[in-house]
Amino acid sequence: MIMKLPLRIRKKIETEETILAVAKRLFLEKGYSRVTVPEIADMANVSVKTVFNYFGSKEELAFREEILFCDRLVLHILSREKGQSIFDAFQDFVWNLIQSIDPENLIDSLPGFHPWMDDPILEQRYLQLWENYEKRISDSLQLQFERTGFDPILRVISCQMVTLLRTLGSKEFKEYLKPIPMALRYRALEKWILGSLELMSGIREYLLKLV
Repeated sequence: MIMKLPLRIRKKIETEETILAVAKRLFLEKGYSRVTVPEIADMANVSVKTVFNYFGSKEELAFREEILFCDRLVLHILSREKGQSIFDAFQDFVWNLIQSIDPENLIDSLPGFHPWMDDPILEQRYLQLWENYEKRISDSLQLQFERTGFDPILRVISCQMVTLLRTLGSKEFKEYLKPIPMALRYRALEKWILGSLELMSGIREYLLKLV
């Protein structure tokens, strides 16, 4: 039997999703810099205080999806099937991600870079986002292999994983796909993923030595 969430919890989730949806729409329509928190609150029919109860800042609204994306990746690595290597878990995550993309709307369906992140105000935060990805994955690897101190090789491995995801979600990669005929874009994406994972295959052998 599926347990239904209490009404209070459901209302909180609904409020958070509404605020985020309104913020994303406004960021897309007007650009990040031209949107204010009071404007978001007004459009979402909540108070400014309520917005800050759910999101610590306007920047957090802009990057919420990317933060949750990293949460899913780390969880996927840590909860991988018994006997599955960390690299294979990462590879599965990437392929599941690709398969979830709408082939008919490929460029707009790619995860990662949102148009409003072009704003110079967000440049530093955007760089910090990827650095945080690298650190969180590296920390997860160190936890898995019971490393008590910093392991630079595990950090390099995490950087390689993040580089693939960062490239996939970048504005430049979307521009790279645009000239490719629509019927061939998804195949081009798969070919790039295959080539990238092949280049990274040495990670699997190294991680297996640590088991």
